[in-house]
Amino acid sequence: MTEKNQEKQAFYFDIEIKKRELLSRLTLAALLAERGHHVFIGRYININSMKKIIPKATIVKKSVRFKNITDVNEIINSGFKIVNMEEEGVLVGSLNEYIGADMPPDAVKLSDRHLLWGDKQTDHLKNLYPELKDKFLNVGNPRLHLWKNRYFGFHDILTDDIKKEFGEFVLMPSNFAMYTNRRHVKEMFAITGFLEKSENIKIYEENFKIVEFLFKEFVKAAKEISLKGIKVVFRPHPSESISKIQEYFSGYENIIVRSDHDIAPWALASKAVIHNCCTTGLEAAFMKKNTIAYTPNSVSQYKLNEVDKIAKVALNVDELLEGIFSPAEFHPSRMNLDGYLIDKISLDDILNAIEGEQTKSFFDLSSVEISNNRYQFNKFCYTSARKLKDYFIFDKVKKQERHSIREKFPITSASELKDYLSCIYEYGLLKQPITCAPVGRNTFYIYCDNSNAD
Repeated sequence: MTEKNQEKQAFYFDIEIKKRELLSRLTLAALLAERGHHVFIGRYININSMKKIIPKATIVKKSVRFKNITDVNEIINSGFKIVNMEEEGVLVGSLNEYIGADMPPDAVKLSDRHLLWGDKQTDHLKNLYPELKDKFLNVGNPRLHLWKNRYFGFHDILTDDIKKEFGEFVLMPSNFAMYTNRRHVKEMFAITGFLEKSENIKIYEENFKIVEFLFKEFVKAAKEISLKGIKVVFRPHPSESISKIQEYFSGYENIIVRSDHDIAPWALASKAVIHNCCTTGLEAAFMKKNTIAYTPNSVSQYKLNEVDKIAKVALNVDELLEGIFSPAEFHPSRMNLDGYLIDKISLDDILNAIEGEQTKSFFDLSSVEISNNRYQFNKFCYTSARKLKDYFIFDKVKKQERHSIREKFPITSASELKDYLSCIYEYGLLKQPITCAPVGRNTFYIYCDNSNAD
């Protein structure tokens, strides 16, 4: 365990969506801990909560947007640094939409560094913000490393369990929240300031019509496939309502709506993954799963639709059925999405980029560590109070929005993180055993477990 009150470089990885971001960021956190740094990982917390844990750190954020500019400024003014490791920027409608929603001027200047998915985004940002060009680094995203290695076998047991429970099935991930959760998504766009321009309102309305069409076509296709005797698992996006999606499939026993666990074990357990401009399709292709882009009437959700061309493409249900039962096909020359994805990444390059923003701080684990019993008691009190508050909310839409927000990062125990850390140590990615200890709700300190070293 770390020496008491030792000054080291300090890093905090914050997470918005656990199922999407936790394992890749935990991988980097463990490797930085192995390099001898103070490392934390957990939910987004404000500066007051952060200071209760550590006086200063470099915060590796998912993004800096209009909605959190005030909080980020407070963090920076308190001596913290910000590294933006982009999670949204690999599949974009257009570079202008990407800038408008994800990299607006008032937000982009706040981060000390931006770690980007590909060359195209990096070059465009450098041209757009030449005075900030040194901030934009095209080092790729660690999620790609996990996809290529099938998560180092971490999901193998769960994958087998899913196969035993459901047998043979196809997976259809839904990424149509713009239609299925329209009020929430529109509010998010409004917060970014994207909808303040008339031309962007037109883009939003056009995209909405496309997403509405695709969702309805996916629902129709799922029903037709199920009537052929093929089981379908239809998986809502974290921002979508499971109960609302289930209503579309009432009476179809061969269609299962599930969103539990990460999506990776579902993809690995499936016979085929059917998507449209979805990151899950990209993930499935890199995991060498049978991947089919369903583009009815040749419609893709994004104009930049290279992700729909990296494997099979189906224009109708007959072609979908043919694709499900034929061998997987991939097009290696398209896997870099025409420069929007660095498909040969180096974890060391990403770690070095993060380490480049140095913030040293003292930290004493014993002063903030929470025992397992106390952590479970706090969890019980927190979830009980939350359920009581929900009971008195009668607006169904508001209640669903609260549920969607909570589902992004449900209460997590240290044992979940330890299981993955043990997995990547046994795999050989780590040279030393790494463990963790809770220091707040969904917030953990990552450190070398020298007591278990050989």
